[in-house]
Amino acid sequence: MHTLRSDINYTVTGLILYTLLRYGVFVLESLVYRAWVWMTVSNSIARSHRLAELETAALQSGVSSIAAVLLGVVFLHFYFRKTISPAILRQKKQSMLPKSFLLLTCIFMGAQLIYSLFGNLLEFSLRALGYTAMEQLTVASAQSTTVSMFLYTAIFAPLGEELIYRGFILRRFQKYGNVFAIFFSALLFGVMHGNLFQIPFAFLTGLVLGYTAVEFSLVWSILLHIINNFLFGEALEWLMQYFPATVQDYLHRGINIFFFAFSAFWLLRHREQLKAYFEKNGCSRKTCGSALTAIAMLVFLIGNFGLALSGIHHFS
Repeated sequence: MHTLRSDINYTVTGLILYTLLRYGVFVLESLVYRAWVWMTVSNSIARSHRLAELETAALQSGVSSIAAVLLGVVFLHFYFRKTISPAILRQKKQSMLPKSFLLLTCIFMGAQLIYSLFGNLLEFSLRALGYTAMEQLTVASAQSTTVSMFLYTAIFAPLGEELIYRGFILRRFQKYGNVFAIFFSALLFGVMHGNLFQIPFAFLTGLVLGYTAVEFSLVWSILLHIINNFLFGEALEWLMQYFPATVQDYLHRGINIFFFAFSAFWLLRHREQLKAYFEKNGCSRKTCGSALTAIAMLVFLIGNFGLALSGIHHFS
């Protein structure tokens, strides 16, 4: 188990360094903006207004996020270069059939209903205690307002996240079994979002994406992720704006219920096959426990959960 913990620490430390690199890009962007304003605007009042405008524009822009995820992929490629080759990232176990891809898409989207119900229950519970996390819900469901943010959300984020979590991380974990690799890569992927509302949804979808990468290939998990972000995240929300608010609500609920019901029906019908898959590809509780108690794993989980909890505020 000492070897496993050392391996987990090495792998998750790469993720921690990537996270720090990502935040570093955002800090650098802010410092560059501030330096430019201080050099070009002499009036203090005008300077304050200009800084506020730039900060608002930065929040809506996806340029720094695109730069951060690209730098992160390059960094992790060099970090894991001795243990993960491009050939491993391209490995393929079986061919993807249209029926299988549609099924995985439905299961992927079925998690939307759980996300919606969990979000409503969480916010209701927090408000009963005098708190709210509505800002996090707003951020999680916000639609892109600029071309750069659209490109990040629809293309670069799913591409980068799949290369990192289903490429580098999952492949590093796969030596301990497919179920271990799928579960822990999904756990890290979910917690990485640092958002109370997104964590459960990202974890569940991470399980689907992990299974897709293991049983088919990384290419298919990338495509599945892009389709979700582009079609169901951006395009659907853009179309919804042409309907009244009440109609939007019914359409959202109807779509979510359909995908969830279909997914639940299929999973229940094939529960014996799923059970057999877990028995064949599973890992021991001791192995999972050792992974969860590795120092780097604890730092990553606690740090991101702490970030998520910091979004809870007193309700007024």
